[in-house]
Amino acid sequence: MEPDMPTPPKKTVRRPAPKAARPVSPVASSKGKKSSAGVWVTLLVIALAVGGGGYYYKLEQDKAAQEARAKAEQEAALRRARDEERLRRAEEARRQREEEARLAAEEAARKRREAEEAERRRREAEEAERLRRQAEEQPDEPEPEPQPEPEPTEPEPVKTIYDGELALIGGESNAKENREAFAGMVRQMLEKGEFELFADAFAEKIRACAPELIQGEKMSYSTYRNSKLLATAMDLCLLIEMAEPAALQALVGRAPEEGATEETVKLGKTAPGSGREFLQWALSAKSRPLHNFLKAFELNEGRAENVAASLLTWNKLWADTPEKDRDKYLNLALACSLLRPEVAQSSGMVRNPQSPILSVSEVYDYFREMDAKKKLTVDVKKASVSQLLYVVDVRLPRSEFDWVQENMNYPQAQWGKAYSSIRYLMERATNNKDPYTHYTFEELRKEGGVCRDQAYFAANTAKCKGIPAVYIVGDGDRGPHAWIATLVDGVTWKQTGSYGYNTGRFNNPCSGRGQHESVLLSQTKMTTDERLSAAAEGMVVSDYLSRIGCSVEARAAAKYVTTAFPRLTASWANRLKVLTIDPENMPDEDTWRQVSRELGRLGRHNAELLDFAAEIESGHLMEGKSVASQKSAMKRSLRKLQRNVGNERSDLVLEAVERQASLLVEAKDKRGLAALYKKQLKESTRRGDVFQRLLGDYMRHMEELEATEREWGSLAKDVESIFEKGVLTGTSDHFKLTKEVAIQKMVAEAYRKAGNERKATKLQESAENRLKNSKSRYQGD
Repeated sequence: MEPDMPTPPKKTVRRPAPKAARPVSPVASSKGKKSSAGVWVTLLVIALAVGGGGYYYKLEQDKAAQEARAKAEQEAALRRARDEERLRRAEEARRQREEEARLAAEEAARKRREAEEAERRRREAEEAERLRRQAEEQPDEPEPEPQPEPEPTEPEPVKTIYDGELALIGGESNAKENREAFAGMVRQMLEKGEFELFADAFAEKIRACAPELIQGEKMSYSTYRNSKLLATAMDLCLLIEMAEPAALQALVGRAPEEGATEETVKLGKTAPGSGREFLQWALSAKSRPLHNFLKAFELNEGRAENVAASLLTWNKLWADTPEKDRDKYLNLALACSLLRPEVAQSSGMVRNPQSPILSVSEVYDYFREMDAKKKLTVDVKKASVSQLLYVVDVRLPRSEFDWVQENMNYPQAQWGKAYSSIRYLMERATNNKDPYTHYTFEELRKEGGVCRDQAYFAANTAKCKGIPAVYIVGDGDRGPHAWIATLVDGVTWKQTGSYGYNTGRFNNPCSGRGQHESVLLSQTKMTTDERLSAAAEGMVVSDYLSRIGCSVEARAAAKYVTTAFPRLTASWANRLKVLTIDPENMPDEDTWRQVSRELGRLGRHNAELLDFAAEIESGHLMEGKSVASQKSAMKRSLRKLQRNVGNERSDLVLEAVERQASLLVEAKDKRGLAALYKKQLKESTRRGDVFQRLLGDYMRHMEELEATEREWGSLAKDVESIFEKGVLTGTSDHFKLTKEVAIQKMVAEAYRKAGNERKATKLQESAENRLKNSKSRYQGD
């Protein structure tokens, strides 16, 4: 901000002593007045000259600053382009590797089939030649009458140790001989790598137990918990289903069977220690490690394709942990193992780190070391797996961890103070100033930063002390914003720095699914991992039963879990997965409608469930309906959603509008599309972020429909009118103004598409001048 020009000091005039009055001639009086006027004219000329010089100097400064900003923006754009190109190339390389692996597997299968076919033909040719020679050697005999060919019979299945009689349920299952027989089967499976044989044999045994386990539409938890062999067998079979036999064969040091992927072979080569001993421990230890792994997997909506990698990580952690500490730090090891690969392999935010970013196994070792030295704020031995996922996802070099231990010591309940401890740097917000060399905690504390820097600092320093913390982002009337949520005691999450925003979202480090911050903030003692143990077990049962074709029992178990734990998002995610896992046995419309009504009713308490209801409506209830019926149903759904969530969950409303718009686009209904968005835009003038998203979607759909210039002109006029009446203000708040400017530029783009370049340029320049004037207020701050 330019300083004010200094005011010239007033001259002190020394007045002479009064003399006796004497007559003043008219001429003398006139001369005095002229002399005074000349002085003031001279002062005015000097003031104008100084002001003009200052104004010219300011113009030169503005020009230099504008050029510097343009250069910085250009460099930033080049960096972004290089980063995007690098990511694109990496993605292309990954896809190419996958495609090459797939083609190689197909080629190997083709060659194998060709070799088998050639061998078959060779044998047939040899047999034909043998018969021909035999016929030549024997005297001619009358041809026998043709005999009917025998009915083909199925080859007798080869019996294995796993097919032996074994009780999995009831009192007999707990007999010593029965348990020893099961242990012998598990030992042989691990020694010989016969995972597929084991899984096939036990699938039959578990199917036979399903009617007793699932009685009517209820799951008998007493039967399940009193039958440890059934639970253990189901855990192991589910693991084999998800990780696949070839990956487990590699883990225990057996040669993978044909068809094993490159990743599977790599798993076997890099698995540390004895995978056989590790799996034996996971199955037989009193703490039931594999059972706990699968429960945490279900509660955090884990992805089956990541299970093999999770086992590899867990095996390494197990091998590197002293035997006496394996149960003590089991939850910590499980959290590290369940991190999805994209998180575990992230390079973090530190620039050109002086030491390597700690790997997941090194993070695990660090927290065990700090826990032993009692330097952590939270006891990681007592924290749940779900909580620890938001600790071990930290990606930093060791030097950053050590800095936190030396320089920060807020109590757990007050760690939110770390957010405001970073001075807000307005010039970074307005002019994209980047004062950092390495982006370390020390630099952030010294230089300050904007909301994303404050949130990064607060969340990651909390993690270094063992406090579960989440980096949250959301958009609002004052533009994009970042804040945090931290665990302030054993169960309660608290947000800091949200400043009234209610659009915050974060990514689950296990599933990768984006979730609203309310998922954390609504947690209570009733939603801890310990209290949800029964729900997790029910999800394990329903997941496995659905994979072996027991659809009726699987759906009953999944329904029972959602009945017992109606507001648990993971239980509904599991139920929808179970309902759709068999494409040839999908539920009828009445079932889908009943599930949708349940979700709609419960969505008042957990808005995340409304997402599932919308998914059912668009993916199942609308199928086969006329376009008119679908439009009517989606309108009702949108109205109901707006009544239920209002402005609290604008993200859900926007998704509902997008679903309705997609249907209109598919029907090429431009009028319906215009009516939908005009109504929504008028109702959203007080939320700049919602207005901007709606306008962006509206323009994108008009491009898809190849709108004419006339149609673009109508859109531009309508939107400009709504914008000027409801959105545009005379605000001096730089952030709100920035949001308004962004929307105004979108309106200008609409006029440009309408062929009205003059209007577009006028709006564009007006917007840029507003932003420029606002930024100039903070230059040099």
